[in-house]
Parts: sequence; C-alpha cells; structure tokens
Amino acid sequence: MSFIRSSKAFIKVIGINFAIFVILLVSPSIIFRLYIQFKPKFFRLINQTVDKRAYYPTYEDSEFSIQLLNEFDKLPSIYRSFIGWRREKVNFRYTTISGPYNVRKSKGESINNSAWFFGGSTMWGTGTSDNQTIPSHFNILTNFPVYNFGESGWDSRQSLNQLINAIGDNHYPSKVVFYDGANDVYTQCRREFKLLPAHSREIHIQNVLKRPPLQKRFSNFIISPYISIADKLNLKLPNWNQVNYKTHDCDTNQTKALLIAKHLVNNWRTAYILSKSYDFEFYGILQPTLFTTKTNSEYFPSKIVNENSQAEVQYNTVYPLIIKEIARTCESDKNFCASIVNATDWLDGMNNIFIDWAHINSLGNQEIAQRLKFLLKNGD
Repeated sequence: MSFIRSSKAFIKVIGINFAIFVILLVSPSIIFRLYIQFKPKFFRLINQTVDKRAYYPTYEDSEFSIQLLNEFDKLPSIYRSFIGWRREKVNFRYTTISGPYNVRKSKGESINNSAWFFGGSTMWGTGTSDNQTIPSHFNILTNFPVYNFGESGWDSRQSLNQLINAIGDNHYPSKVVFYDGANDVYTQCRREFKLLPAHSREIHIQNVLKRPPLQKRFSNFIISPYISIADKLNLKLPNWNQVNYKTHDCDTNQTKALLIAKHLVNNWRTAYILSKSYDFEFYGILQPTLFTTKTNSEYFPSKIVNENSQAEVQYNTVYPLIIKEIARTCESDKNFCASIVNATDWLDGMNNIFIDWAHINSLGNQEIAQRLKFLLKNGD
C-alpha cells in the first residue's frame, strides 16, 4: 500500500510540475497576444496612437495625425478576385471608402469621363485625409473630375486588372495615371517569392489554404513574444528567428530584379494599348521614394533607419533596371515612350514630407498633383 501511495504522490508531483511548466511556457505568449490586441484600443481611448509617425515633423497638427492614423489602423479589407483585396466601406472623420469599387473618396469624384488614378498606398493616400490625396489635390488644381482606384499594397498588375474590370463594367475614363514602382519592387523582391508576378498577400493566402502543421503553429505561437522583444532591442537571435532573416534578395538575384522591371513596364504597355482601343490618355509614372529624393529624414528612429537602409539596396538595384527597360521599349514604340515619366526626382528639395520611405504628407501629394497637372495638360 505504501508503494501505491508513493506512486500516486510521485505522479501528483509530476503532474503539478508539468502544469506549472505548461503555464510558464504558454503564459508569455497569451499575454503577448492580448497586449497586441488591446494596445491600439488603449491608445485610441486616451486619444493617442501606437503609430509613431503621427509625431513626426511631417505633421503640424498632432491631433489630426493621431486621429488619421488611428482610423487607418481600423480599416478592414475583403478578398476580391483578380485584384487580391479591397478595403471595405467606412465613413470616418478623415477617411471615407465608398462607391461600387470601394475606393477612397476624392474631391470632385466622378467615375466616367474623368481622370482615373491607380497605384498603391501612396496613391490611395496613406498618411493623409480624403481631401489631401493626389487625386483630390489634382481636382483642386484643375477642377477636372477624378476617381481614385489606388489601394494599399497594390502593384502595377493589380492596377491593370482593376482597369480591365472597370472598363468591363462599361465605365470609361478620359485619362488614366498609373503611379507605380514602390510596391512592385518592395513586394516582389521579397525572398520567399520565387515565381513572378506576385502580390504582397500571396504567401498569406497560401498559408491559410494550406495551414502549417500544428507543431509549427504552436512553436511560432510560443516564440512570438521573444522574437518581438529581440526585434525591439535589435538583438540577433539564432537563425531560426525570422527577424534575423534577409527578407529581400533582388540585390543578389539579378534575374529576378530584371523580371520585376520587365513586368512593370509590360503592365504599363498593356494599359497603354488599352488606351488606344478605348480612346483615353495613359501615363505611367515611376514613383519617387525617399531613396530617390533629395530631402531630409533625420526624424526617423534608428530602427526605421536600419529598415530603410535594407530597402534602399533593393530600389537601387531594380529602379535602374526599370529605367533601362523603359528605354529599351521606347526604341520600338516612341508613342508609348511619350506616355512614361521617370518621376523619381519630383520631390527633390522638399523637407519633412515623408512619413516613411514611400508615403508623403499633403504637401508632397500637392507637389505630385501639380506635376501631373502640367503633364496631363501637355497631353491634351
């Protein structure tokens, strides 16, 4: 009997210790997930934001920038065939998404016989209100009706598909502007993309359709808080830590870099050919970034500076190839060439306009709109 009692006591001790081990193992991850979920809500409650960009000198009014970026944090998206995703309809103080295509509201908005603007989040207007986007500024400057088809994360292929969809719905523009480059490079230069073209959520969609094994999901759950802490402290963990993983590879994969350039120019050329068939003007604009602009950025924190330096390598690799591909295509099609503009220096000399390496404030968008006003007028 004493043996049985000893065995039960031993098993009980093992069980208690195992339970304590599980609690210690899992608790940091649970607390971390709760922290991630409730931190933005807490900051909004006290009229602050977790987005540090709100406090950059890019904005003169922090109350405005806090509210604006809190709205951005709350925007939901929905999957859409052929274009990947679209933001869902909202009606916030500074951000309105509406209409048949769930687009960002613009001043002077009209879908037919208007200027259609395509691009990623910079064209959509990240970091600015509805009335401060490039299309809105263009309307203010020209009184010409506009429609903002831009969407966060989109590359030129998604814009081309959206253009085809809108024409298929019997909507017709008088002018079309593709404002591309930033997402084509940053997304498709990611190391995990082996087959091009691709958009930024391809891997995410694949993972949802084919969920990783339970063991891997559990291990990722357990180590996630430690990876986040290491990232915050700029610590280098062992190679299994994805933070220490080189995320982009265009600088070491010239074939991939050239293919990205070719796809971008080909998407523009396809849109240009459509413009000839449907009698509208087309313009392909190579988007300026922080790395192509003579401006200041000393207000960025050190972590962002480090991330920017890694991204800059990719742009310095691919942008020259895009320019070469434009020149090569121009040799066989001079008319197409007249529709393409290298706008990488359009923001030179303007300070405190970037909130990151791609997105700009209202003043920067106004300058882009002013340049487009001159360009599209000359195209008449």
